[in-house]
Amino acid sequence: MPASLLGRNRELGEVRRLLAADIPAAVVVGLPGAGKTSVLTAVAFDSPLVLTATCAPGDQQIPFGLLADLISSARGPADLLDRVAAPFPPDPLRLRLDVLSWLESVTPALLIVDDAHWGDDSSLSVIGYLARRLSGLGVSILAAARDGEVPEHLTRIPAVRLSPLGEPDATRLLREAGLTLDRAASAKVLEKAAGNPLALLELGRAVAAGDTLPSSVELAFAQRLTALPAPTRETLLLAAAGDGDLRVLSRIEEPDVLLARLAPAEIAGLVSVTGRTVSFRHPLARAAAHSIATTEERTRAHRRLAAAHVDDPERRVRHLAEATIVADEEVAAALEEIADRAYQRGANTEAAGAYVKAADLSPDSGPRERRSLQAVVTASAGGLFTWAIELARPLRDRAADPSTRALAGHTMAYAMAQTSRQHEARRVLREALEQLLDHDEHWGWASLTTLAVLTFRSGSGVHELREWLDRYETAGHRSDSYPEITVACRAWVRALVDPLVRPADIIELVRTAPVPDFPASMTAEHEMILGAAAWILDESETALTRLGRSIELRRADSPAKTVNSLMTIAQIHIDVGDYDAGDQAGRMLAEIAAAGRHPYAVEHGLELRARVAALRGQAGAARGMADRILRDLEIGEFVSVERNLQVTRSYLAFAERDAQGAWEALRSLFGECGEPAHTHISYRELAHYVSTGVRAGLLDELRPVVALAGDRLSTASLRLRLQLARSRALLAGDEAEPFHRYATTAPEAAQWPFELSRAHLEYGGWLRRRQRPTDARTELQAALAGFERLDTRPWAELAATELRAAGGATAAPQPAAWTELTGQEREVVRLAAAGMTNREIGASLFLSPRTVSTHLYNAFPKLGVTARSQLRDRIRDL
Repeated sequence: MPASLLGRNRELGEVRRLLAADIPAAVVVGLPGAGKTSVLTAVAFDSPLVLTATCAPGDQQIPFGLLADLISSARGPADLLDRVAAPFPPDPLRLRLDVLSWLESVTPALLIVDDAHWGDDSSLSVIGYLARRLSGLGVSILAAARDGEVPEHLTRIPAVRLSPLGEPDATRLLREAGLTLDRAASAKVLEKAAGNPLALLELGRAVAAGDTLPSSVELAFAQRLTALPAPTRETLLLAAAGDGDLRVLSRIEEPDVLLARLAPAEIAGLVSVTGRTVSFRHPLARAAAHSIATTEERTRAHRRLAAAHVDDPERRVRHLAEATIVADEEVAAALEEIADRAYQRGANTEAAGAYVKAADLSPDSGPRERRSLQAVVTASAGGLFTWAIELARPLRDRAADPSTRALAGHTMAYAMAQTSRQHEARRVLREALEQLLDHDEHWGWASLTTLAVLTFRSGSGVHELREWLDRYETAGHRSDSYPEITVACRAWVRALVDPLVRPADIIELVRTAPVPDFPASMTAEHEMILGAAAWILDESETALTRLGRSIELRRADSPAKTVNSLMTIAQIHIDVGDYDAGDQAGRMLAEIAAAGRHPYAVEHGLELRARVAALRGQAGAARGMADRILRDLEIGEFVSVERNLQVTRSYLAFAERDAQGAWEALRSLFGECGEPAHTHISYRELAHYVSTGVRAGLLDELRPVVALAGDRLSTASLRLRLQLARSRALLAGDEAEPFHRYATTAPEAAQWPFELSRAHLEYGGWLRRRQRPTDARTELQAALAGFERLDTRPWAELAATELRAAGGATAAPQPAAWTELTGQEREVVRLAAAGMTNREIGASLFLSPRTVSTHLYNAFPKLGVTARSQLRDRIRDL
């Protein structure tokens, strides 16, 4: 075993075990010098194809640099490299799918990322995405990062920590390295190194050479570097400040001179020259080469490197920025251009950092504030909400321009609204609304829209929302580039102010407002806002049309901006009984939101998918997703998710025939006096709440709830009136029939098929108990047919039981071929039957072509077909 791997059998075994698991990925974690690279190198021998990239300080500023290196290391397709480097690359999710598709073509392979803590955020986000989708792919991911510095995108990958070497292994390491130390010196080295292999070797070398024991490994390297000739140190500083590319260094020094200056460092074992790159023995040696130089020397090195990067404007400007110690508008402007390009490429972390640096180098307050504000907006757009808040706060408090202060406040509040800081977001929104009222109507209405969202999420604050709405309406309409969007915002806010009232003018607006002839992004925004308002007002068909249009407008070039529309449209699909579409939209929502760092939207997407699984009786899947939400959810911040999760858990308990558990899950949906915990969600689940309570034998607890609902819902939407009718029927005993009849025969009730089927089930059960079996069978047969169409098996089984009790004949349930498919398999089959290719299906559903192929492979035997051409007729038969 190489000396560098002494004492690492346990860690090597653990890494290999993880790479053989269903999700083959691991992160080797340890202090500098613990031997992370040695572990990666040893494991690499096990793989026939290794894609390797090593990150270095400075790489964090280069958008998609790590990803490009990995693709290049395997001589990946030129078109993929072009997309990674393009000024306008695919949306983040599409780029991830492109890389996933490429990896599917090179399997089996091991993807290695060393010193990942220095990798650029854009690339690491792609690698983190890939790491969650490795099952069955034939690709493994192995990364290394310093302890305490594991990049956010890799934190869900299992970690293998390198522990300090024990004294026997440490002593053996010194001996095998040829370091002869007396007992006293050896004891001091062992104590100081604390089991760190690199520290043992470097401190041991220093003591063996007669030097005093250095206090750190970096200082040990510094002592060795200081002993080198001055020209060598100067050249090493250039290599440390840049990327060690000999082609660049040779533009600063003549090639022969360059190699001569590097020779003493090579002989000392501090660097090696491999190919066209100068590599330091260890990152700590590189850090030491930089730290022993004076500020003047480092500044000069960056200037020389800037001049040498004649073919790389981005690196030239970044070196100029490092060499600039006082404000310089020319450098700041050049850095801003780099930030603009990074932003256009979707590299928000790198772009925001460049905007911050450009602001720091700006001599005048106007450009400085503008660049600082752009950094805030960029960080927020990239899901870097904590950073956006930190950047926005001083700008909001101290910017000279009132509009800048107001917009910084708006963006700060929006960023907070995407985190668990919901209450603080509301406070900051108040301040932003006050400022924007006089300075920018468009952004003021945007802030008011965000306040309405917070009101929905929390289920409280309607009075405050109404007050702000009154103030903005009183202020009138001033200059606005997109007045139709302001009108849409007003409709959304008015719908939220009182979801139990249906203002005629707002209903007319959401139904008939023309689609504006705006740029696609603004038209999508208009349709998304009106679609959300239509959903609140229970205008399901209108909501589906507008939200679907918004998603299609953004699908091609900016799927990341479909998050809000997907949150709503997935819920509507579930409401109207299209569970496959609801599950698919929930999956897409969770995927896109994860790529964009939107934790609330991820949890929302998981909850929607868990609800579909629970409705279908898929208890294991539903429980797994529900438990994950509970693990990650900040209780008390996202009340709407909590309430929806209560409903989902009650469906799950029902599927498991646990009546008491179903009631306990729902109990807090209403208070003791009948007040809803969340007006919108609680009343939409009123009948489910009452039905569950009745089944648990708790009628007295239900009566105050239904009595108060009766006072409030008499003029509400048809859907809520149907909920009220069912609830009254469940509590009315012998007087229930008028309520049952209304709930089962009301015009347009069929647009909510699950609720209608439950109404038939409740009515049929009531009729059976009153010895009216013929009438009961009619209702129960309607209920059973509805539940079977929806594939809600727990309810279909209950309806079948009731029907048999009423004397009706029921066949043993035979699952149809179509219902045997998973929701995603059904979506893929539908599109394949329509003639779409695997690549086209993948682009539509945000899946890789290989995943599409797998779904079709699994679906064909279930459907009894052997060829794609048979799908259309088979689906028609089903």
